[in-house]
Amino acid sequence: MTGFSESATPPPAWLRWFANDAARSILDTQFHAPVGCHYFYCEDRDEWEVAVFVSATEVFGGPRDGTVVPCPFQADVSHVIGLFDRPPRVHWQTGTVHEEEDVGQLLSFEGVVRGRRVWLRLLGEAPPQVRPGRLLHAHTGEIEDVWQGV
Repeated sequence: MTGFSESATPPPAWLRWFANDAARSILDTQFHAPVGCHYFYCEDRDEWEVAVFVSATEVFGGPRDGTVVPCPFQADVSHVIGLFDRPPRVHWQTGTVHEEEDVGQLLSFEGVVRGRRVWLRLLGEAPPQVRPGRLLHAHTGEIEDVWQGV
């Protein structure tokens, strides 16, 4: 889409801070798979869109080889609200609303962060086009994080 800066370009420092702090709202960090983030800037709305999600786990080997399993998690919503300059609008989406969407259940926060408009979405599952961030080796039970530096 025109008018958008995709995640392939480095984010501004303030946005990197915000996304990392939003990811810290995810509880039980020792048990869930790595956290991912996509962002882009919409010039038409003068707004940064940020999506934070926990990656899925793929089973490697055994009878369920290749099965991708989403990772459930809990988030501290009050922590996220505190990241905004003033309380944001908060919405809960229970599933895909529009045909062109590739996300389902999510919490949405719309507000101002450091003087800039931001639409943050905490996704219930990683987007379908994102590769799993963790492998579960079926024969050994070993868990391997394959995303580095996330």
